[in-house]
Amino acid sequence: MEQNLPEIFDTIVIGGGAAGITAAIYTVRKNLKVLLLTKIIGGQAALSGDVENYPGFTMITGADLARKFREDLMNFENKGLWIKEGVEVTDLSGADPDFIAKTADGGQYHGRTVIIASGRIPKMLGIPGEKELFGKGVATCATCDAPFYKDKDVAIVGGGNSALDAAFSLQKVARTVVIINTTDTLRGDEILMKNVTSSPKVKVLNNHEALEILGDQAVGGVKIKNRQTGHQQVIPVSGVFVEIGWTPATSFDKLTNKNDKGEIEVDEYGATSVPGIYAAGDVNDVWGEQIVIAAGEGAKTALRVAEHLSKVPHPKTSNLHDG
Repeated sequence: MEQNLPEIFDTIVIGGGAAGITAAIYTVRKNLKVLLLTKIIGGQAALSGDVENYPGFTMITGADLARKFREDLMNFENKGLWIKEGVEVTDLSGADPDFIAKTADGGQYHGRTVIIASGRIPKMLGIPGEKELFGKGVATCATCDAPFYKDKDVAIVGGGNSALDAAFSLQKVARTVVIINTTDTLRGDEILMKNVTSSPKVKVLNNHEALEILGDQAVGGVKIKNRQTGHQQVIPVSGVFVEIGWTPATSFDKLTNKNDKGEIEVDEYGATSVPGIYAAGDVNDVWGEQIVIAAGEGAKTALRVAEHLSKVPHPKTSNLHDG
């Protein structure tokens, strides 16, 4: 354990998005010793474009909202809140009231409780060229990267709301947008579908699948196949956006029960199947993937954690590690 860190935290918050940040703030305000472990402060909010439905702001960019999240957090740093950014949790073990979170950099941290707010990660296609060209024309966040494709040709792989959202963002700047959809029709919100398919810039290729992303130093095209005829062709594009959905970021968690989507099952208080472990935000099975919903869940779960800890005797350990 690192010097000056508590030997055991009252709670460990895993994830620095809206849910994790709110949970951290609410728990530290309850006079708890809190550790926040996250790859990036802001989470999915940091990757969003214009946010127009967050209370208190008529409109704010995701990046600006993430900066405000960070400012709020820093007010509590060294006042009961410890923050470790740029770390990835690789394993969660233990039992109430002593859980252990291990990180990829060799860290090992003990917590009386855990709030999992690790969010979700984009699903990938697993085709040649995708991994090699990721960040070089292959992307998963149209709202983040759309400005880079002004007056360029792009392809979107997917046929649901994720793909439609991407197409809506890209049609504003790109020269052309082709949607590669494996099924007979697109699926999603009717208004969004109408706004996308009515654009002269957008072309929809139903019953097609992406076989390979082509390019050397950058994306130059995508090879596709007609699933009905078997015909293959190459579409010249400068960008390929993979928009086939998301999966909960729970690879480190082998303790809690999950549903068939891999989401952590919780009750109305955010409690999981394991006493002492809670989950908030996109990682759990509560309906609605919105920033404001995640923040609300983080607050509610934090309050429940504080109530839980008030009824659990504190382990007989020293408050600080001697070094």
